[in-house]
Amino acid sequence: MTRQQITLLSIFALFLAPVLLVALMSTSWWAYQPEGFSNRGQLVQPPVALPLGQRQQDGSSVSATAFAGKWLLLYVMPENCQRRCTDDIVSLRQVYKATGRQGQHLAIVLLNRKQVDNELKSKIASISEEMHLLAMAPAETLSSLLQISSDLAGEKQQAGTIRTYVVDPLLNVVLAYGEDASPGDINKDLKRLLKWSVQDKTP
Repeated sequence: MTRQQITLLSIFALFLAPVLLVALMSTSWWAYQPEGFSNRGQLVQPPVALPLGQRQQDGSSVSATAFAGKWLLLYVMPENCQRRCTDDIVSLRQVYKATGRQGQHLAIVLLNRKQVDNELKSKIASISEEMHLLAMAPAETLSSLLQISSDLAGEKQQAGTIRTYVVDPLLNVVLAYGEDASPGDINKDLKRLLKWSVQDKTP
């Protein structure tokens, strides 16, 4: 090709590029988002307000004000917390540590529908002293989480398998994870949420 032909083709391509761009923007291809930017957990839509009121823990008063302004990683303990349960709690501690400095905006809350014996309390404390254990969780709280679990039941999850939830600073449940969820996936979601959270931005 001669230099003149190359110049003409370059000018033609320069004017054609915007037209092609507009055409692509009007297609479904443009709306595609890479997997890396999608939520790992199941989106709770619309978010569900969680009634998390004051309850007694080991004879002392525990209130939702202890978590005011923080994101919550909420774990519903099974009726009998055996090895699988304690392994989950260890994983939550690792997720918390992996958030680094952003962890100041995050609290881990363990919910139990009944009182917890001293042996289990000691075991949880040995895993992490930064976790908040709420025994005798409010019935309305557990009912709300059960409803979320039932609503999300489908191809990916079965009702009753969801135990871990992400709750925003206004106590709205926004994400849910099944029993087999990867701690790495939870961490990725949390890091993104904490990074873009208004409270994590300095003036």
